Amino acid sequence: MKPITQKVSQEFSIFDVAFRPFFLLAGLSSLYLMIIWTGFYTFKLNMNFNYISAPMWHAHEMLFGYTAAVIAGFMLTVEKYWIGSEIKSKYFLVFLVLMWILARVFILTPIFTDSSYVLGVMIDCLFFIVLTVRISYPIISRKAWNKIGLVGHLAILSASNIVFYLGTFSIIPDGQRLGIYSGIFIVVSIIILMGRKMIPIFTRNALGMKFEPKNWRVIDILSIIAFIIFFVLELFFNYKEKEIVSLVAIILAVLYSIRLYGWYSNDIWNKPLLWVMFVSYSWIVVGFILIFLSKYLNISYFLSIHSFTYGTIGIMTIGFMCRVILGHTGRNVFDPPKIVFWIFVLLFLGAVIRVFFPIIFSSQYLVWVGASQLLWILSFLIFVIKFFPMLVKPKIETKSL
Repeated sequence: MKPITQKVSQEFSIFDVAFRPFFLLAGLSSLYLMIIWTGFYTFKLNMNFNYISAPMWHAHEMLFGYTAAVIAGFMLTVEKYWIGSEIKSKYFLVFLVLMWILARVFILTPIFTDSSYVLGVMIDCLFFIVLTVRISYPIISRKAWNKIGLVGHLAILSASNIVFYLGTFSIIPDGQRLGIYSGIFIVVSIIILMGRKMIPIFTRNALGMKFEPKNWRVIDILSIIAFIIFFVLELFFNYKEKEIVSLVAIILAVLYSIRLYGWYSNDIWNKPLLWVMFVSYSWIVVGFILIFLSKYLNISYFLSIHSFTYGTIGIMTIGFMCRVILGHTGRNVFDPPKIVFWIFVLLFLGAVIRVFFPIIFSSQYLVWVGASQLLWILSFLIFVIKFFPMLVKPKIETKSL
């Protein structure tokens, strides 16, 4: 029996499945956002950041632009597998995609022109509200209460985006910081939540049922309680309760290390789409350790933030996009293209340079930032080149003769 690959004969549209347009936009936006940031921060190109500080713009767009596109594409794609139903409307998907694009355009153009960004703010907030309602509806209507946590996360993420803009307009004091930090840790929490459910399943499947990942209920309960405490203290009491924040952070590092230990097998290193999730999850541990150390050593707190953003969010999102694209276009996730390995390696090296090199070689800080930026750009450039054809062409079928 010889397998042959054929294209699906039915009429094809990129809007057939949500991951196609959103992952394509995520890959492209990751490139241009990082190129703009590299040009401004590293190469000192003149840009108009009058309405918002450059670091806040960078943080917001990577979080509420790039990462939001990945979240939207992933959740709208897998809902039919989670709850057994989906809303099949290409027009609604086109509407969501169009809102995301218009928000990015109207938020980006003021950097190069004197145009207003208010319209972009309004569209961006509307996008998150509509996305939250859209994902929530089938979960609530089908009473899939085991997925209600995702609804809460998306609602907080949407609120974080609004708080950020209210801070930009000086309506909420410290609103920009609250919005960004809330958004970062909510996305990290989504990764923790999804990782708890999916990494053990993927590990078991990839290793051919030869290995049974372990989970401990006490670890699950303690990690939820500790993370909620950390989230509240970090956002609202960090300046007053640094000792408690650092203590909770190191407790979380221990809890997540134990969880990784229960999932780990040496055989994962033969599976790039598997080990990339372990590596990404490990950066959560690193981030909390750095928060703890920043209280007692001369280590910048912002290095821990880049452990969460570059290390955790960056590596996990590109890993999940690769897995979803391969799996949902008829390809073998257990035997991905060889270049996928290097996509992950480049991004991992970028995270190492961005987080650890400024600690070891602090005098060359700008060099390390620039190197990590270029590695990010290179990794996502390869991703876009490799996966663009898969996203814009029909799914393939494998038939046996």
